[in-house]
Parts: sequence; structure tokens; C-alpha cells
Amino acid sequence: MPFRAGDVIADYEILEVLGQGGMGAVYRVRNRLTDRQEAMKQVLPHMAENPEAADRFLREIRIQASLHHPNIAALHTAMHVEQGIFMIMELVDGHSVEAMLRGGPLPLDQAIRIADDVLGALMYAHGRGVVHRDIKPANILITSRGMPKLTDFGIARGSGKQTITRSGVTLGSVHYMSPEQVMSQPADERSDLYSLGVTLYEMLTGARPFDGESEYTIMSAHVSRAPRAPNEMVPAIPMEISNVILRALAKAPQDRFQTAAEFQAALREALLGGAAKSELPPLLSQDEIARAEAALSEIMGPIAKTLVGRQSGQRLPLAEFCRRLADQIPNEIDRARFLRTAGMGSPAAAAPPTGTGNKIDEAKIAAARRALAVYLGPIAAVVVSRAAKEARSMDDFLAAMSREIANERDRQAFLKSCPR
Repeated sequence: MPFRAGDVIADYEILEVLGQGGMGAVYRVRNRLTDRQEAMKQVLPHMAENPEAADRFLREIRIQASLHHPNIAALHTAMHVEQGIFMIMELVDGHSVEAMLRGGPLPLDQAIRIADDVLGALMYAHGRGVVHRDIKPANILITSRGMPKLTDFGIARGSGKQTITRSGVTLGSVHYMSPEQVMSQPADERSDLYSLGVTLYEMLTGARPFDGESEYTIMSAHVSRAPRAPNEMVPAIPMEISNVILRALAKAPQDRFQTAAEFQAALREALLGGAAKSELPPLLSQDEIARAEAALSEIMGPIAKTLVGRQSGQRLPLAEFCRRLADQIPNEIDRARFLRTAGMGSPAAAAPPTGTGNKIDEAKIAAARRALAVYLGPIAAVVVSRAAKEARSMDDFLAAMSREIANERDRQAFLKSCPR
């Protein structure tokens, strides 16, 4: 029986129901000791009927507890109590990609940004031997600041290990299952890449590559039917992007991308094209990393070293590197202070005299690229490049870039941060 607002489980007070499914329910809760709001997921509500399954679920929960990545919703703890097993999760204040898709397909830049970040999360998880096995729009949450968070590792497993079958998983995920999952064959990291390919297909076209009136029809299509090319569904999708998705949807695992890093590199190359490849950001210098760590340490203490270490090996622009670190800071004022001191420049440096002209100054282009990366990630390079080529004035240049930012508050913040 679902819990109601006001009920108490151990040290957690139920505030509201966030969602329900075959495995139980997810609640917004308040820890009565720390007063922190978190998400509580109930799994195996009839645990007493299957203690062996409960023990196996707890082992899988430990897998997710070992994952610490800015694009993976954090598992804080888990509890084994009379009413079942409960997972206490990071509360993501935002919405799922599934909810976003109810309004139709997403803009190209936004969809690629989400896929790029999820691939970063998968690189991290796969590198630690963890396969998610349930990648789909409902399991990708977007924070209020636009940051994707991969969630629900409820059927994840370590590579080569078996796992239990959970009630309801087929109903929820049949559109996103890889052919090997459909045929009950071993599913490795490449299965996650197939499911993300399906998700990206849907984000860009508004439709799934395979649909039907029954689960059998859909599962059969995963195994035996070729998907329609995304750019046939939506001609505005570049052929290069369409081809990347089709490769991710190859029936045989050996014909797909073999790693998340390979998928991510192909997606970025398809988006940026040959002329823009040189605009990919170089690795951060040790001085930039040290400066960011010092700024973050002033706010978060010793944990800053760990947070910086997780991000510093990726090929990110300085602004995107700082944005991802800033997302770990709960207080808005502290986030702003960190960004000012960690390499984003001072307000004075960001506001030279206003001027317009037919040629955009290279220094201003570089500054705009860094600023836009805070909101768009790696794809900011191509957006800025295109805007610089087409704009007839600095105002045109800034307006073209700001149109790519969905949130009005973020759009205004971006405009204020750019030199004129």
C-alpha cells in the first residue's frame, strides 16, 4: 500500500508522492535529523516473501552507491526495513526527458547536449564495470539548471554478473531494449549504447524507431526490422547525425560503437564537422585546474579535490568545467562566487565598451564561446562559429547565440556575461 504525506519511515517523513510503478513508488521525503529533502524509492515492497531477491537487490544497490559522477543521480543510502527496501537518492529538482518529449521533439543542440552528458556518465559507469540496462527518456532527469542526471540503476549489474528479473520492466522499457536483451542474451556496455541510440532518435524525431500494437511486435522489430533513418523522419536532422544514430542501432553489438567514448566522439564530430573540429577545447592546464580547486575548496572543503579530479580528465572548455563543478554547490550565492574566482573572469573584464561592426573581434568570439559553453556544453563551439560567420553586428551575434538557450533567466545571464 502506498505511503501518504505525513507517514514516517525510519528517520524520513513522507512529503509527497513523486511517481509510482511496478516496483513500488518514489517519494519526496525530509530527513528529520538533517532537515534535508531527498528522494526515497521503495523497491520490493513484499520483501518478506522473497528474502533471496531482497539480498540480491541490496548487492545491486551497492553498485550504484559506488558511482559518483555529476551526471548520475547520487544514491545517498539504502535501508532494509519491515516495509521493504528503500533507496535514499539525490532529489533532482527538474523534469524527465520523457516529460519534455510530450511537447514534441527537442531542438538539435539540446538533444545532442543531453546525449553527450549521458555518454559521459556511461563512460564513467562502464569504466567501473557497471551496465545500466534500462536507458530511456524516463530515466534521464534534467535539473532546473539544465544538467542531465542519469537515474534508476535498479536493474544495473556489474559486467558479466547475473541479476534478478523485476516485475514491470518489460512494460516500461520494451521500446528501448537492445536485441540481445529481447533474446535474453548477455547484455554488455553496447546494450546501453543501443538504448541511448533509441532515446536520441526519439529526442530528435519525436517518435521511437520501433512501435506496434503489442510488446511482441515491438520486440520483434528490435531484432529483425531496420529503423527508418532519422533524417527521413525530420529532414532538418543532418545526415551525419542520422548516420551516427543508425550505427548505434545496429542489430549486432559488434556493428555498433564499442564504447561510450567512441559514440561520443562520433556524435561531436558529426555535429561540429571538419572545419570546426579545431574548435574542440584543449585539455585544461594545471594552473586552471588548481585555480578551480582552490576556489571550490573555499566553499566545500576537502571534497573539492575529489570533485575536481572527476572532471579534470575530460576535454571540456574552462567554462563548462567550472559549470559542472558549480552544479555541485547547493547555494546560489556560493555558486556565483565560485564562478567568479575559478576562471570565468571578473565582472569588469566581462564588460568592455560597447561596439558593433561587420567583423566580430576574435577575443569576443572566444569569450562568447566560453560563456555559452556554461549553458550548451561542447556544442557551444559550433553555435558560436556559425553565429560569428552570419552576424553583421555584435548585437546580431549575441542575439543568435542567446536564441539557443531555452531558459529565459539563463539567456539573460548569458547576455550579461558577454563582452560587447
